[in-house]
Amino acid sequence: MLNHHRSGSAPLFVRSASWTCVLVAALSTCTSPAVAQSESTPDERTDHVHVARVGVLGGLGFPRPLAIEGLVGIANTVAVGAEYSFLPNTTINGVDTTFWALAADARIFPFGGGFFIGARAGHQHLDGMTTVTVAPFGSATGALAVDTWFLNPRVGFLWMWHSGLALGIDAGVQLPLASTTTTTLPAGLTIDPRVTRVADTLGRSAIPTIDLLRLGIVL
Repeated sequence: MLNHHRSGSAPLFVRSASWTCVLVAALSTCTSPAVAQSESTPDERTDHVHVARVGVLGGLGFPRPLAIEGLVGIANTVAVGAEYSFLPNTTINGVDTTFWALAADARIFPFGGGFFIGARAGHQHLDGMTTVTVAPFGSATGALAVDTWFLNPRVGFLWMWHSGLALGIDAGVQLPLASTTTTTLPAGLTIDPRVTRVADTLGRSAIPTIDLLRLGIVL
C-alpha cells in the first residue's frame, strides 16, 4: 500500500511542475518586448523624430570659387537654402573678370544618407574689361557685362552629423536660361574678342560646376 501511494503521487508532481514552467515561459514572452523597448537608447528613440536643422556652409569650387550658403534640413530627407558665390577680380586671357551669383538651392536625399540629388536656380552677373587701342585717338577701356538666369542640376554628397559638422562635395552643369549683354564702348567700336570669349564661356554657355569642398556647421 505504501509503495502504491508513492508511485501514484509522482505524476501529479510532474504535471504541476510542467504547468509552472509553461506559466513562467508565457510571462517571460509577454514581458520581454516591454523590457527591450524600455532599454532602447535615447539615440534610437530620437532617430524617428523629424526635426529641422539650420546651418551655414562655406564652399570652394568652379566656376565661382568662393561660396557661402545658409540651409535648412528636414529629417535627413530634404534641404533647402540660399547661396551667394563669387569670383574676385581675376585676369583671364588678358581680361579683368569678376562675377557673382545669387541662387536658391534644394537637395533631396533619396536614401536618407549623405547622397543627394539637387539643383540651384538663380541669377549671375559677369563683368569683363580690357583696354583697346582706338587709332588715332589712343586707348580706351572696353567693358562687357552679361546677366544670366541659370539652372544648375547636380548630384553629390552632403553629410550632416549629430555633432554639428557638415561636409560635402558635388558636381553638375550650369544651364543658361536667358541672358542680356551691355557694353560701355561707344557706338561703332568693336569689343575686344577676348572679352567676348570670356563672356560667352562663363555667361552664355553651359559649363560644368563642381564643389570641391563644402564645410560648415548644422545645428
